[in-house]
Amino acid sequence: MESQYSGMSDYSSEMYETELSSNSFAVRKSSTPSASFRPIQKPSMRSHEAVQELTINKLRYESIGLVGREKETKTLKSRLRRLVDGHNKDGGMKKELIFLKGYSGAGKSKLADSLERTVKKTQNGIFVRGKFDLNNKDKPYSGIVEAFGAICQKIARRLQSKKNKEGNLSDIGNEILAKLGSSAQLLVSLIPELEAILPVSDEGSLGDVSESNDYQAEQERFKYLFRVLTQVLTSHCSPLVLVLDDLQWADLSSMEVIDTLISDPQNSNPFMVIGCFRSNEVDESHVLSMQMKDWSGKKEKYGFNMTDIEVGSFGVDSVNQIIMAMLRIDDADITQRLAEICFKRTHGNPFFLIQFVAMLEETELLTFNLGLLKWVWDEEVIENETMSTSNVVDLLQARMRKLPMKMQQLLQYASCLESTFKISTLGLILKNHAIPGSKTEPEEDVLTLLPKLVLGQYFERCGVGMYRWVHDKVQEAALSLGDASTSLFQFEIGSILYHSLEARELEEALFVVVDLISKGGLQRRSEFAELNLRAAEKARTMSAFRSAAAFSSKGISLLPRDTWTTDRSLTLRLYSMGCEMELALGRHEVMEKYCSEVLSQPGLSTLEKLPIYFTKFQKLCTIDSKYEETIDLCCDVLKELGCRVPRGTSSPIKVMSLLFRTYRKAKKTPKASFETPRLMKDPTQKAIMGFLYRLYITSIYNSSALRIVFSLCHQIELTLKYGAHDFSGSAYAMLGAVAATLGDFETGAYFAEMGLLIQQSVASKYTESLTLCSAYSSVLAWTKPWQSCLSPMKKGYVCGMSSGNVEMALSSAMNYYCSFPYLMGKPLTSIETHCGQLVSQAEEVKQSDTAIIGRMLWQSYLNYMGRSMETVRLKGTAFDCDTFASDVPLVGAWRQAIDSDLLLFFGEFELAAELAIQRGEGYKKVVLSWFLVMMETFQRGVALYAMARRTKKRLYKSHARKILGTIQGWIKKGNPNVHHYDWLLRAEEAALDKKNHATADEMYNKAIVYTARAGHLHHAALFNERYSDFLLQNGPYYAEDKAQYRLEQAIHYYQEWGAEAHARKILRTIQGWIKKGNPNVHHYDWFLRAEEAALDKKGHATADELYNKAIVYTARAGHLHHAGLFNERYSDFLLQKGTYYAEDEAQYRLEQAIHYHQEWGAEAKVELLQKKLSGLAFILDSNKLRSEAMTMTMVSLMD
Repeated sequence: MESQYSGMSDYSSEMYETELSSNSFAVRKSSTPSASFRPIQKPSMRSHEAVQELTINKLRYESIGLVGREKETKTLKSRLRRLVDGHNKDGGMKKELIFLKGYSGAGKSKLADSLERTVKKTQNGIFVRGKFDLNNKDKPYSGIVEAFGAICQKIARRLQSKKNKEGNLSDIGNEILAKLGSSAQLLVSLIPELEAILPVSDEGSLGDVSESNDYQAEQERFKYLFRVLTQVLTSHCSPLVLVLDDLQWADLSSMEVIDTLISDPQNSNPFMVIGCFRSNEVDESHVLSMQMKDWSGKKEKYGFNMTDIEVGSFGVDSVNQIIMAMLRIDDADITQRLAEICFKRTHGNPFFLIQFVAMLEETELLTFNLGLLKWVWDEEVIENETMSTSNVVDLLQARMRKLPMKMQQLLQYASCLESTFKISTLGLILKNHAIPGSKTEPEEDVLTLLPKLVLGQYFERCGVGMYRWVHDKVQEAALSLGDASTSLFQFEIGSILYHSLEARELEEALFVVVDLISKGGLQRRSEFAELNLRAAEKARTMSAFRSAAAFSSKGISLLPRDTWTTDRSLTLRLYSMGCEMELALGRHEVMEKYCSEVLSQPGLSTLEKLPIYFTKFQKLCTIDSKYEETIDLCCDVLKELGCRVPRGTSSPIKVMSLLFRTYRKAKKTPKASFETPRLMKDPTQKAIMGFLYRLYITSIYNSSALRIVFSLCHQIELTLKYGAHDFSGSAYAMLGAVAATLGDFETGAYFAEMGLLIQQSVASKYTESLTLCSAYSSVLAWTKPWQSCLSPMKKGYVCGMSSGNVEMALSSAMNYYCSFPYLMGKPLTSIETHCGQLVSQAEEVKQSDTAIIGRMLWQSYLNYMGRSMETVRLKGTAFDCDTFASDVPLVGAWRQAIDSDLLLFFGEFELAAELAIQRGEGYKKVVLSWFLVMMETFQRGVALYAMARRTKKRLYKSHARKILGTIQGWIKKGNPNVHHYDWLLRAEEAALDKKNHATADEMYNKAIVYTARAGHLHHAALFNERYSDFLLQNGPYYAEDKAQYRLEQAIHYYQEWGAEAHARKILRTIQGWIKKGNPNVHHYDWFLRAEEAALDKKGHATADELYNKAIVYTARAGHLHHAGLFNERYSDFLLQKGTYYAEDEAQYRLEQAIHYHQEWGAEAKVELLQKKLSGLAFILDSNKLRSEAMTMTMVSLMD
């Protein structure tokens, strides 16, 4: 963490500008002395009104600026410049997190505001502020909502201007809606200003926002929505700078959102967050302090910079500069003594200083002499009649008590509201709680008094009809003035707002109103208990669980003693809310207390107790991992609801009978009925569906296959009988997966298609993510081309994250970005990058099993790419097999499958074959019909055939042939994706018998051509390698050249895939051939030695020589593919060397690579290299421009 601290003399403060009248004017500097030290004499005036209209006799608050803040301002601007430059260069970190800490009034906000003008100068940049409220700590996301609301307002204004109607912001609303869908409505309910930039749908509504009742899902959903919104905003508004003031009062939910935004690996746009907080109110145990330590620890991992700037008090010199600016005096000696007194009285606190000088003016210890046109004062009088105090609130209250009673009362009313408030709200209070002795209308009082309080530095305008306190200390002082802090006063204000505000205004101010009313020491009263419930429900919707729990607890305390008899519905809702929120906070004792209270009520039905059962399920399954107890709970609840679930172990025959009975019933239902199904309305059946789904999930964790089938079949039967439920689509898809696991792909595909049809009618993104993931990854990947499964996986990720179903979302994302691309042999570079990002995201949302599996995959990619010291062991920067331990079957199955892949691709066939025999179909038994079963099964077959050919053992042959039969069975059942698996294994089978070598030749070539054309780089490489091995073992002497060519092709495809480690291993094999006298592979040796020399700076000269040697040879010999490859690798090496002259040579070598690949006919490769060349040319041009600029600067300095 970067830290910055300045001495006393370098410290400035938070300055607040006042609204000046439009007729203010500048006065020419007088030639007379600027101040007098004689006793103060009041100037004679013709009239009081004439003096009031003057501005020359006013303190110049607006002239203070950032006096004494030069060092801190420079640091801030340097961070902004680093942010923008890093983005333009496409190499630096794209996010900045800055903390300004200091005492109240030290000038943190004003310092942060110094960036606004700089941001405005950028083409699309936006600078906004948000503030967390002292009076409304229970309001979740208050500062973040204010900041994002301001962003939306600025974008809306730009959209209305002619300049941007067709500009870069024109599609921003459509993009937000496209990415968030109906979930955008949830953000609109929190940020009303967002609606102004969103397009209106045909229905005039953004859609339904109701989703899962899982509190964890809601929490992750909210963070995802903020994340996506920020991604879109930063892509259009660059840079985006958020200042969050008074961070010490931020709620935990806000902290989590900030963490999500600043550590978002998917957002590469310039984004800066500046957090201001009071250092004296944040100790080691404060949540902000702990969060800052966490950010400091992970800034490198997540790619953001972090800067810590301490903002202290003024020294005497800075105080003098401020006074000179306020009094319009140029001579420091004149104000030196006054500055010393002010410093002594205020301890150099900037805000305190301003208030002290204002007090001097109000008490006429500092006056403007109209005759002399200068400020006059008597230092001795000031020193005698003022006293120092460390409490600025006392000074402010002293000023306030000298105001007219009307103004004092208005200040007290405003102190009960938020830091920002509407004139209309203040008018409502005045109308119903009139100022004593006032003879004017409340509206007139507000409009008359507010401008005067603005001039007095109490309020400032912040929009049409909006005002805010200039500082928290002013609000704090007003709250302690008179009766404002008493519970009765606040209760009265809260009651006025509750009864007077319009419905929408009350909803916006709900947390403030509830807080004011609750402070009144209320008697037990259902009306206010229900008001607390409304606040709790709103807080829960925002995932602000701590606030929701507090409101629930308060609401429960306000219930009458006979509440279960008089208002059972309200009581049940409060206890259910409290139960869920206490679980979310980990306060299990309170949760159990609430549960017991509800479950002990004899008159409640099972449906009424359902929310309590849901919460108990969440605790037992998700938190305690007590799966047997969870299953017992599900069975008990289902029994109460009239659905009997078999206990213990059911007969497999009975379960299979149930399965096939369900098959028949479902297939008899016309497809048209699934296209527009009737929806389930019976509340009891809906409750049964909900708990059958929970039974299914628990049975998966508990590896209870019989209960899995039972729960799915019953969900299907209920759907057929009562109509579609949110979980109906996923039930059909998952039953399809069961059918696919049993080898009935036709039935499985039928169920999956029906599930997708049903899902379209229930409109639940939570279950849509589950349905899409299950249908395509476990069923349709067996019957449709793999490429067609990618788009649904991406949609499943978006649906899952936007609804809070993070488990299915991340599973879909892992399929889309990693597993499917790996299955299809796409370049490892992209797969590895995305895998690392997904692992970070999984760890962030506490999906530990997904994160572990992701880390294992990530490490395997690093092994292939040569970025690990290991090859076949999962040990490196992403994963360490030596310290890993897990008893989760799914994790163990993935570990074995990944180990087998590594053994196969790195040629350790014996170990891979032994594992294949030992494990058998263990992977399939755990993951069922997951699409990677296809590749895992095939690669077991390759290892077994390799050992069968090497050892001639029947054991290997029999297991290999069984796998070949399995794959051929898939093809017969319509699998379009595994023909090349069949051809390769048939080639391996034919290679076992000399009589079938011609067939082997044909099948090898067929498999290689298909994989090469389909872009399956890994298998194109592996198949060439296996063919080369076959030719060397079984071919005639002239087959050696053909084998060598096939090995060359294997190297080429491995390098295309990104598996540098294995490509180097094959090259070492070629070196062995050289030693045995092979005259055709010297260029391989030179190239391999060049790559080895390039690893050490001391060997760079040798690398240069060998690269050139290899390139010259291949070019003369007409080896076009290797001439292209060697030039490309040499270009990469030259760029990494980093010398200036090497950059031009690197560009030339890349041009040569393009030339040879064009000669060879590799158009796809040429296109990639041309893009690479364009990027390199841009970088080189930029470097040259910077170099020329530096040279010119040095020359000018020397001149």
